[in-house]
Amino acid sequence: MRLKIITFFFLILSAFSCRKSNYIPPVYPVAPDLLIDWNVIATIPGETLSDIWFTSATRGFTLGKNIYQTSDSGMSWQAIPNTPGDSNFLNLFFVNAQYGFAQGFSQLATTNNGGNSWTVKRLPTASGFTISFASPLLGFYGDEGGAGLEKTTDGGNSWVTSFIDPHKPQDYYPYFLNVDTGFVATGSGIFAATSDGGETWQIKNSSLPANTVSQTYNQLFFIDRNNGYYACPSGILKSTDGGQTWKNLLLGAEFASINVIRFVDTNTGYYKGLTNIYKSSDGGQTWNLNCQLGSDYFIGMYFLDAHTGWACTGKGRILRIQQ
Repeated sequence: MRLKIITFFFLILSAFSCRKSNYIPPVYPVAPDLLIDWNVIATIPGETLSDIWFTSATRGFTLGKNIYQTSDSGMSWQAIPNTPGDSNFLNLFFVNAQYGFAQGFSQLATTNNGGNSWTVKRLPTASGFTISFASPLLGFYGDEGGAGLEKTTDGGNSWVTSFIDPHKPQDYYPYFLNVDTGFVATGSGIFAATSDGGETWQIKNSSLPANTVSQTYNQLFFIDRNNGYYACPSGILKSTDGGQTWKNLLLGAEFASINVIRFVDTNTGYYKGLTNIYKSSDGGQTWNLNCQLGSDYFIGMYFLDAHTGWACTGKGRILRIQQ
């Protein structure tokens, strides 16, 4: 009986490992939501929403079986025609208000008109997992099936391998500040940086926490060339020297409970776990509970500034904070 329980646990874990949450059904009775500074402002019935992004205080997008859009700060949502996803889209990324991308395992949807229309393109691999664009033309996605960190210079029409970890197949977590300066962490614990747009890479550290399970969604976030954060199952790591050394600011984290991090300035940042969002006002040194869900779970999170942000959940809910 014990073996069946363990096996069931890992089946559930693997089913959700390709998203930004590894959801495990709660033990009943379930505690009610503790929203604190957040409000549930909309629900898209029957959808598991994998990411959310806003290009202005009113204009935003979220991902389910289609790409959805809002023009009223998230109060109502409409599916954009001709944007169905193969196994759904996973990640959103906008470089400005006009140019944006929605990435799935084997496809990339692009827009050049603020999201009014999208063109769906095929990726050269079928295991796309992460995405980061530095301009409308220069972008990267991490392929966890062994292809490496893939690079495009023409907005996703063609791709070449930019960086590959010898411990493959592997997960890749890229982040770019501009068309020259970028970073990538891998699931095996390697951190590398580029100053020429991904033409060459320099390994700065090879002892970051390694993923103990593949397809774990981690996230890099850099404020500038020196100051960055890495959200992973081991905690929240911070670097002040461009990734050469890292300090864990949050020890003792549960597996896969920390994986999306956003800083809006040098002091104010948020990270999301499975059912919680935490806020820091001192550069990540301390964190306070900002929102907690009961039977639902967070997947995507985005902040426009220090006072306005949105999150999406596995049960199709949209939450907003506006302070």
